[in-house]
Amino acid sequence: MFKKLISILLSFTFITTQPIFAQGVAQLNMAQYLGSMPAVAADRFRPLHMRYFSYDIKADNFQLLLDKGDNKDIKEAELQEKTKVLMEYFQIGLALPNDKFWVNLRPDAQDQIIDPELEKTDMGKIMLESDLQLKKDTASFTSPQTPEGRQYWDKLYKKAGELFGTENITIPTITRPWIVPGEIILRQGEDSAYIFKANMKVMLEQDHLKNSTAYNFTDPRMKELNEYSSQLIRELIIPKLTKEVNTSKRYAALRQVFFSLVMARWFKDTFTGKPGQYAQLIDSHNLNNLTSKEAWSKTYYFNEYKKSFEKGEYNLKEQIATPSGQVIRSYVSGGIVVSSPMTI
Repeated sequence: MFKKLISILLSFTFITTQPIFAQGVAQLNMAQYLGSMPAVAADRFRPLHMRYFSYDIKADNFQLLLDKGDNKDIKEAELQEKTKVLMEYFQIGLALPNDKFWVNLRPDAQDQIIDPELEKTDMGKIMLESDLQLKKDTASFTSPQTPEGRQYWDKLYKKAGELFGTENITIPTITRPWIVPGEIILRQGEDSAYIFKANMKVMLEQDHLKNSTAYNFTDPRMKELNEYSSQLIRELIIPKLTKEVNTSKRYAALRQVFFSLVMARWFKDTFTGKPGQYAQLIDSHNLNNLTSKEAWSKTYYFNEYKKSFEKGEYNLKEQIATPSGQVIRSYVSGGIVVSSPMTI
């Protein structure tokens, strides 16, 4: 298990494209920890990502340990190319200040989609793609056609009945989930770090930001109903989203970015103010050779989100028997101000 997961040691200078491969990392003493890791479900995917990083200031070079994940029989040329991409993520993490790594798709903030410098990189594209995917997944999990969605709507309609009786109302469900850092476990040496664990988690905006937008309802019953909806989202939907972000293939690129940023943050904390050309890259805003090779537009992702927001991921009607007779329930995603900004 240990050799399968951790089998490549790369030693190279910061911008080289010809890493030297060496076998064997028993000195890390990780066999017991990795052997206890649960098996990954067949429909999940673990991408190639950073695990270990060390920096020799005197020699001015790195050692990088990669976790091959579920990449079986990966060819050397492909491995070289993927390694280069991971290093670019790491370099971007060094070059840009920590407050640059955010994206924010919301219908009322077209001018605040992504940091302008991050927008120049493929990392920014991956984060926008993940933000858009998070919105679609949130809608999918709240659909009454899923078990958790059925529970969500049944409980929400029951609460609405308790508050409004037989009044014909539109239930407000203003939900803004964020992807944020979760549990991160590092083993640090004087000039090295090994990532035991680096998970992300999904949180509602009001749980993550102290100054989150206040939702103004003229009817206190609407406010209570929206707060109840948020609690249901926390209990039924957020755990599902968190699992998807950390295990599913459609978020694999985001996880690669995240591991590289975790390592970049460690490097900043350890080597800021110290000599060496690599320490000089910290917060330098130097994106030479790190910008996107192919043009992409943030407007595309905004328009895709707007389309999902306006049309909804689902629009269903269902006839339900109640003590007062048959009623028609409508289930709609989208159509109100719902956003899912993401930050790392």
